[in-house]
Amino acid sequence: MIVTSVKLKETMEEEVFRPVEAFPHTACYGNMSIYPGGYVPWHWHPDVEFAWVLQGAMHVNTNNHSFLVRAGQGAFINSNMLHNMEPVPGPDVIYLCQLFDVQLLYGSHKSIFEQKYITPIIECKELEAMQLDLSEPNQRQILSLLQHSYDAADRSDYGYEFVVRSDLSSVWCLLCQEAAPVLHAKKIMANPGEERVKKMLLYIHSHYREKIGLEEMAGAASISVRECLRCFRQNLNTTPFTYLLEYRIRKAADELRDTNKPVTDIAYACGFSGTSYFSKIFRKIMKCTPSAYRRSQQEQSKETAGREKEVYR
Repeated sequence: MIVTSVKLKETMEEEVFRPVEAFPHTACYGNMSIYPGGYVPWHWHPDVEFAWVLQGAMHVNTNNHSFLVRAGQGAFINSNMLHNMEPVPGPDVIYLCQLFDVQLLYGSHKSIFEQKYITPIIECKELEAMQLDLSEPNQRQILSLLQHSYDAADRSDYGYEFVVRSDLSSVWCLLCQEAAPVLHAKKIMANPGEERVKKMLLYIHSHYREKIGLEEMAGAASISVRECLRCFRQNLNTTPFTYLLEYRIRKAADELRDTNKPVTDIAYACGFSGTSYFSKIFRKIMKCTPSAYRRSQQEQSKETAGREKEVYR
């Protein structure tokens, strides 16, 4: 499945599309250069995620960790983990990923698979994410199995679900071995900034159409403006105002892509006081004008539809 953007709910949860409703697994192909802003925004999902880079390089960021994933490398991102992905200068970042509900692996509730292998990983707050590298034997095998399962899901031949579940079960067993040092290490103290940031982000997502300032954002988490600035810098490596602008532009980009509303109406609906400033910020973040972005997305949509028809013909 080709992905052209990451669609988020107001709670920052990604709207993960399931090709088959009764099979809790999604395999995606993404080119980060065509996403709004050219990156994957901060978000979360109940699914666990495995991603691996085919071309370019990207930073994977969580609340407490950040690492670089180059072509040939991959990453594991834990369930319900707030994270984003940003490209580094160079070739377009092209990557594959699989997202799935871990119940796919453990089957029945309280099974030995859930209690012994799944729950320790899912509930380990220290294991926000993990880099996967070809130089490590277990990790190299994980990446090979991920490629095999992705190809099976992409072809969707009869019985592919068994292949995917089998491969991902083997992946999880190897992941448990790789995660053992973290699982057995002394637990770190929770970072109170994480919850505060989530509250402020939820406030921004609910009120981005309005005129809001630092006082309102800080108030959403019952902290001072100074602490608000510190939390954003420490946890997201950005400022509240920059995040607000980028979020407004992402929402505007969605409107440009999915509707025929006039640019002026979209600008005001997304919290901008005028089209001139909106166009300036849009060009700065998206590297093109709103009108040019709408045209490119329409063309991309036609090309994607054509490729999908070719695949399923």
